[in-house]
Amino acid sequence: MIFNDYKYKDNLLNFTIKQNEINGIIGKETSGLIRIIKLKNISNEKIIINNNEIDKAKLNYLRSKIVYVNFEKKETIYQQTIYDLLFYEIISRKLKLKNPLKKIQESLKIVGLSDEILIRNYYSLSTSEKKLVLLAKALLCNPELLILENIFKFLDMKNEKRIVMLLNKMKDQYQKTIIIVSNNTDKIYKYTSHLIIFKNEKILIEGNTINIFQRISFLTKNKIEIPEIVEFTYLANKQKKANLEYHKDIRDIIKDIYKHI
Repeated sequence: MIFNDYKYKDNLLNFTIKQNEINGIIGKETSGLIRIIKLKNISNEKIIINNNEIDKAKLNYLRSKIVYVNFEKKETIYQQTIYDLLFYEIISRKLKLKNPLKKIQESLKIVGLSDEILIRNYYSLSTSEKKLVLLAKALLCNPELLILENIFKFLDMKNEKRIVMLLNKMKDQYQKTIIIVSNNTDKIYKYTSHLIIFKNEKILIEGNTINIFQRISFLTKNKIEIPEIVEFTYLANKQKKANLEYHKDIRDIIKDIYKHI
């Protein structure tokens, strides 16, 4: 999904969302960029998807295939049960389903939840269960693009791994395009393949995540936090002349250390 020639607050934005990949977005004020990706309140821009320019008539369809979830946002949920919450999503989105319950059960199954959870109250769930329910809710409309903000916040390592496995399953098995919005550069570096850094209402840089984070001087100059694993590799190479490769997994770095040091 390529966004070309979009004028946002006097700045011309050109950026790419890699299809069927996990993309990352970093920035202190990303709401404007997210709004563009959601195709909300847009005007005078050219939108190209799969090399085809999209006319205004197709925008409503595209919007229906994009779901945004902010996992940090505290919303008042009036529905008493998870079933009520998910069924309300079907009603509010005006989804035409022959069997709403079956669709709800299928969405829960994808995220690894039993339909036994349907009778529970949302506020009785653990943090990880709430995140999984919100993902199941997002899947009800069969989206092509999922924008997930702060999805890893307040998760322990076990549940973080569970969420990552799920996101990769959604990407690989269900051909979903995923965007993770977070200022936790350790998570963004580890779990995304394509990265956009948004600063001062402009695209500061975009490209392959590993390649971007190797630009230590550039990122430091622009006050972008360096992931711990990248900083370790950089310092080892600089101070010990280790010639280590940049990896996402610390175990791969340890293997390199045994080879080179």
